Amino acid sequence: MVETLSPVVLIVGADAKRLQWMTHHITSQWPESVVSSVPLAQGNALGTVIAESPPDAIFFHVDFGSEPATKYAIDSMLRVLRLRPETHFIVLSSEGDELCAVRALKSGAKDYLPLARISRDLVLTAVAEACAKREASARAARAAQQASTPVAPEIALPGYEILKEIATSNFSSVYLARAQKLSRNVVLKVINTGKSAREMQDAERFQREYEIISSISHPAIVQIHDYGALPQHLYLAMEYFPCGDLRDRLRNPLTVEESLYYLRAIAEALRVIHVFGIYHRDLKPANVMLREDNSPVLIDFGLARRADDDGSSTGVGKVLGSPFYMSPEQAQALPIDSRTDLYSLGVMFYEMLTGARPYLGRSAMAIMAQHTKSPVPVLPSELAAQQPILDRLMAKELRLRYSCTDELLADLNTELSAVA
Repeated sequence: MVETLSPVVLIVGADAKRLQWMTHHITSQWPESVVSSVPLAQGNALGTVIAESPPDAIFFHVDFGSEPATKYAIDSMLRVLRLRPETHFIVLSSEGDELCAVRALKSGAKDYLPLARISRDLVLTAVAEACAKREASARAARAAQQASTPVAPEIALPGYEILKEIATSNFSSVYLARAQKLSRNVVLKVINTGKSAREMQDAERFQREYEIISSISHPAIVQIHDYGALPQHLYLAMEYFPCGDLRDRLRNPLTVEESLYYLRAIAEALRVIHVFGIYHRDLKPANVMLREDNSPVLIDFGLARRADDDGSSTGVGKVLGSPFYMSPEQAQALPIDSRTDLYSLGVMFYEMLTGARPYLGRSAMAIMAQHTKSPVPVLPSELAAQQPILDRLMAKELRLRYSCTDELLADLNTELSAVA
C-alpha cells in the first residue's frame, strides 16, 4: 500500500452503517485522519464543503437505478465534482456490473468499487493512492513554480568563499562558506538591504539578532565570528556545526534517557539566555544544533526579544514563530515571558519521546487553535512516568506551567536521583 499521513476523506451518500464501517477502517490505519460525510439530501452543500477543506479522497455512494428525486441529487453532486477535475473521487455502487463501472468513470470518477466486493484493503488502497496522486500534483506544481522563478544572482562577500546554499526564506538566505581569515568553514546568514518598509524592518531585526547573540558568550549559544554591511547586503558569519541539528537527530527514535538528556541540556541553554533577559520565541528542533560531543547549541535569534523591550520592533501583537511549537500566548499574539520558551520545549520533549508532534492540522491556524484549546497530549502508558513533567511544560495556563527553567531543572534532578 502507498504510504500517506493524515488523509482527509469525505464520504457522500453512505448509510450510517456503511459510514461507520469506512470511518473505523480509515482512522484505524491513519489515526490523525479526518473523515466527514455529506448526505445526498445536502447535495447543494458539496461545493462549499470541498472549497472550505479540500479532501484527499471523496467516496460517492451512487445507486444508478434510484428514484427520480435521488437521481437528481446524484446528478447535482456529479456536476459539482466535474467542475473540480483535480478532486479524486471514487464511486461506490450497490450494483456491480460492467455498465456501472463505465457510467462511474464517464461521470469523472477516478475509481469504481462495487459494494458487493468492497473490503478494508480496497478502501485503504484507494485512499492511499488518492493521497499519493494529490501529493504528486502538489510536487509538480511546486517544481513548475520553481522553474519559472528567476535564479537569484550568486552572493559574493569579500573574505568568504560560498560553498553551498543551506536554506532560504522570505527573510534571509543561509550559506556554508569558507572564511579566509579564520581558515575554517562558517555559516553565513545574509539579507538584502533596501529602502522599503519591509527591508528596513528586516535590517532592524537582523541587527537585533547580532546584538543579542554577541552579548552572550557561552558554549550553549552559537558563536558569532563576524558581522558586516555591504551596499546591498547585511551578513552574519556564525559557527558551523557539521553534526547537524536536533531535527536530523529526531529522524531516528530516541530512548527515554536520550530525551531526558536533551531536555535537560536545552533547558540549561534556555536558562543562560533567560538570565540575560532574552526570550528565544522560536525554539524548535531545527534551531538546536549539536556539537561533536552531542551537546545542544541554540541558534537563530531572529525572533528573540529582551524582557525590557516594549515590543515596538519585535512583533508584540503579531503571531510569529513555527505553528508546530508555538505557545498558546504566542498563538493569540499575547504578551510573553520565559514560560513561552518552556512550552515550546515541552512540545519538543513530546516529539523526542514519541517521534511525533503533539498537534497536527492542514493549516497553521488549525494547529495554533489546538495549542490554545486542546488538552495536553497523553503519553503512551510506557512513558507515563514523564507525564507530570510534560503536563507542567505544556500547561495552557501560565500559572500552571513551570515558572522558570530552575523549577524544571529541579524536577529533572529529582527524577535522576530517583533513578540512580
